[in-house]
Amino acid sequence: MKTYLLLFSLLFISFYSYAQEPPTKHSEMNVDMPDETEETDLVDVHTIQLETAFLHNGYKDGESSNIGQAMLRYGVAKRLELRLLIEDGGMRDKYLDETVQSTYPMALGTKVQLLKDHKILPDITFVGYLKLPFTSRNKEQEMYWSPIALLAFQHEFGDKWKLEYNIGTQQEAFGPDWSFLGNGSVHYKVTDPLELFFEYYAQFSNEETASHNLGAGVAYQLGEHFEFYASTGARIDTEDNNHFFAGGVAFRL
Repeated sequence: MKTYLLLFSLLFISFYSYAQEPPTKHSEMNVDMPDETEETDLVDVHTIQLETAFLHNGYKDGESSNIGQAMLRYGVAKRLELRLLIEDGGMRDKYLDETVQSTYPMALGTKVQLLKDHKILPDITFVGYLKLPFTSRNKEQEMYWSPIALLAFQHEFGDKWKLEYNIGTQQEAFGPDWSFLGNGSVHYKVTDPLELFFEYYAQFSNEETASHNLGAGVAYQLGEHFEFYASTGARIDTEDNNHFFAGGVAFRL
């Protein structure tokens, strides 16, 4: 309940702040929430952007997780962004343990742009998260400052196509084990506001077999300050696959 109240509060603050500010001209919205692949682009300097989503994840045993997601992003400088990530809801711990698309219940994050618009090399950005340890729900869940460290890459092919991919590592939310992450997505801009994407995302661990997943989604930007999106994905390498459906909206202030 506390998590949903926090998500509602973030939404209320976003709408209220937007109503108080005069409209300003912005570039195209860069939203990370729709897909599992982190983008290289940052939010504009001194801009606040809130990305929200609701995710339903089903499992082979018939159980399901219903997760509320929110990410608050702030452009500190041209090449630096700070963020706060929240993922919580029903059967949260099963979602964190058994899916690749999960991150942490609550984490602080940053984006640092390393390379942009090079003639030969792709755009490159560092993405990092640090889980806040007080999100444990019982005594068995140890309090870890679990980190994620990723390098995000992006190639653009004309005005319609772009290829994004990530490589990195992640510590599990409530334990000492680490895994390697690999994500990739292809985006096609149907029109200026409408974009489709297809993606592959995977997790490799020494303790368990690799998890391979496929997904797809759509995003639609409405005006300069709003973007709506929906996505779906599933594990494909075993019969014990989980699958999810998600939808949400982003607000730029």
